[in-house]
Amino acid sequence: MRRPKSQGDLTSFQEGRASRPRGRHSELSDPQLHHRRDQLVQIFEGSWSEIGWELQRCKKADDLIRIFAPVSVPGSWFRDAMIIFWRPSREPASGAILRKVRAEWHALAKPMYAADESNRRAGEQLQQVNQALTQAHGSSRRIVKRARKKRRKEAWKAAEQYRTLFNNDRRLQIRLRDLESSFARHEFLCFLKSKRYSLRPLNLANATAGLPCMGWRQSMRRSAKAPCVIATGRMYQIFKAIRYLTLSANKKTENGLVITIEDSIPSLPSRYQLPKTELAEKWFYLERAIRKAYRTKLHQKALPFEITKQYFKQLQSQSQVDMVLAEQARITLSKPHPVA
Repeated sequence: MRRPKSQGDLTSFQEGRASRPRGRHSELSDPQLHHRRDQLVQIFEGSWSEIGWELQRCKKADDLIRIFAPVSVPGSWFRDAMIIFWRPSREPASGAILRKVRAEWHALAKPMYAADESNRRAGEQLQQVNQALTQAHGSSRRIVKRARKKRRKEAWKAAEQYRTLFNNDRRLQIRLRDLESSFARHEFLCFLKSKRYSLRPLNLANATAGLPCMGWRQSMRRSAKAPCVIATGRMYQIFKAIRYLTLSANKKTENGLVITIEDSIPSLPSRYQLPKTELAEKWFYLERAIRKAYRTKLHQKALPFEITKQYFKQLQSQSQVDMVLAEQARITLSKPHPVA
């Protein structure tokens, strides 16, 4: 019987073990760490309108459960990647406690394997004796019965030994899972409070990719060595453009906000070329999002997050009528040249 894998040991995204000449042993190689970082970049950017403002207001480690649980949709590919941050735990953890429990769990591997082999052999030997008993007669039957009694005792002892180790293994797995979640959230909060890096998806992914196998500083240092080619994708670019438009817009009235943003889209800087084109083509949905967000009476700094969230909701629920109306409401970015 092979030892079951622990969710707490993060085996889902580990394919091997790192070999490092100095420092504490790491369970993640650089390729594994960078793959994990890239996963988190996609998740954080895709849900930034929902989590970005909440992360700015995060005060306690357990606040992360409330922030991340709603975006970890059951059945989604990133649910397993995010579970370490939102899974509730019963025990606070430090790095020292986590390393100690992890070492205890790893130390059980060899005894578990040996006990499993002994249990298997004892079971096979008992089965052989039971089969022999069906064929034995006369004096040989009494001898086989004595042998069966001995084999039964050996099988019971082997099974009991394996059961004890198995229960210890299971207990340590459960505790390790709790400790890893507690440690990951604690380190996540330490990064948020450090203020050493701007709060954006790539920095966040670099700092948290190695959790809970290492602290956030080591994760940041190792992750940042490799560029992330998928960073600043479409959804995050849209958010950044909406934030830029909102910061300089007239927020005194709903109509003032709408008109200012509509007038500003054609003059967005060149670094916002992709969102500029999309927002102009889909102005119908953006206007709806702006009005819905404005009516929520949120803090002004939260407004770009809410507008972006409402914008993507509008796109996901658009009807055939909406598509026709959106076509008519498009913003023209450049006037056509007059015909000679």
